[in-house]
Amino acid sequence: MVRMLSDLIPAESELATLATHIAALLRPGRVVLSCRHADAFVPGLLGAWAAGATVELLPNVSPGTLDRVDADPEIVAILHDDASRQARSPKAIHVPSVRPRPAMGADPIPGQPEIAVRMTTSGTTERPRYVEKRMADLLGELDVLAVAIPKATVVLSTVPLSHLYGLLWGALLPLKMGARIVSHEALLPADLAQVIEREGVDLLISTPAHLRAMRDVEMPRGLRVISSGARMPSELQMGLTDRHGWKVTDVLGSTETGGIATREHPLKGWKPLPSVQVSAPEGQLVVESPWCRKIAIDDRIELRPDGTFQHLGRTNELVKVAGKRADAHELEATIRSVPGVTDVAVLVHATVGKEPRVVCAITVAEGAVVGRDDVAAAIRRQFDSVFVPKSVKIVPAIPRTDRGKIAITELRTLLGLDAGPTTAFIPATKIAPMTYTAEIPRDLVFFRGHFDQFTILPGAVIVERLVLPIVRAELPDLPKLVGIRRLRFRRPLLPDQQVTVTLDHKPGKLQFEVTSAAGPVSSGVLLTESP
Repeated sequence: MVRMLSDLIPAESELATLATHIAALLRPGRVVLSCRHADAFVPGLLGAWAAGATVELLPNVSPGTLDRVDADPEIVAILHDDASRQARSPKAIHVPSVRPRPAMGADPIPGQPEIAVRMTTSGTTERPRYVEKRMADLLGELDVLAVAIPKATVVLSTVPLSHLYGLLWGALLPLKMGARIVSHEALLPADLAQVIEREGVDLLISTPAHLRAMRDVEMPRGLRVISSGARMPSELQMGLTDRHGWKVTDVLGSTETGGIATREHPLKGWKPLPSVQVSAPEGQLVVESPWCRKIAIDDRIELRPDGTFQHLGRTNELVKVAGKRADAHELEATIRSVPGVTDVAVLVHATVGKEPRVVCAITVAEGAVVGRDDVAAAIRRQFDSVFVPKSVKIVPAIPRTDRGKIAITELRTLLGLDAGPTTAFIPATKIAPMTYTAEIPRDLVFFRGHFDQFTILPGAVIVERLVLPIVRAELPDLPKLVGIRRLRFRRPLLPDQQVTVTLDHKPGKLQFEVTSAAGPVSSGVLLTESP
């Protein structure tokens, strides 16, 4: 078996044999792994790697997402555990149906991929983007985690294994430890409690959102717990310790950097993992480790003399209203302290052209009576009155992603922030050859979402919805576009702003420039196929 498998599992094991047989059905390339359950995900992962394939982990396994990747010619196979999908694609391989031939052993298979996995970031603070992880980086991080984390015997993860956190901690680290991985379908805390008790779980991999649901019900005592994926509120960590006797290790990390640091108590500093170096030029977190290059990420920290650091939050978690600033998590913690409030999510919202205001959604305990006045009083005791929510809406549950982060789009819908008609069309008028004018509609759908606090048009939308339609209208016979060069965004584009778009076409390339009354907005060169 290739090095990755031999490092993690005995070559004579049933898992190694199954992975080898799955590898025989594949070839090098990109293999989508969309298995929901550990007993299919783990052999599928190891089998794809043994075949020399890069594993593509999807942000979700909805039918639309799977149909999209199925049409991608670079995808050589889709490993899944959904029997209903098998007949829909010749690329689909139903992992639970794969059975090793009795005479087939775990003979070495050449070709281990340099790029082990390809995945997307969560996209909660920006558009999701692809991140690739080299096999050497995964191995290097596993070596450190296996030393830093006490050995477990039975591991259960409530985090999907298709995310980097779930992959490393819920699948690869247990294999490295020689621990058994529990495959389960439990969602409710009571069901999880039964599985944990029945299987003898001694290490739980989870997120603050999942752990909050477990805190207030009866659960097996004495578990060791790893939490990551979102910030762990101090009151939640203390509550898990007090009620269940759980020892919770909070892990700080990201898809881009992998693991960064851990802490065992909410009042203590974060301790960098062995071989991880952190610095804080101008307060911004910069991470360097054997498994990631030197990366600056959008977090604020304060270094301490003992080598630990205090995490001050993400820059994008700063709530800015009327020139004043507050941390979103601190606002949420204050609201959560109101008697009867069980969960909360804070947003800043403004209709176009108006001052942003705080809005929030809360969940409350059964029978509790909580109103805006209760929330306002709590906020005023800790913050400036500009942070008092304009509206407080009681909802059945705060919508969260399966990584435990707030699902912004769903939350906005719950709060009624996306009401009203929108348009996705920017009308343009030709005023001269290769020259057009356009006015940016204030109800353009792309102004909604992450740009409410400072309403600007995303650069990608300028190219896709303004420039490209003009190019197609002016040059309908233009050869296929194959790339873009020298793309620049110089000024923000705002609602109701008028712009001029000029084109300059030469063989093989087409230069464009977008200008407003204030000056150049954006420019770039579109590359075309040779005629």
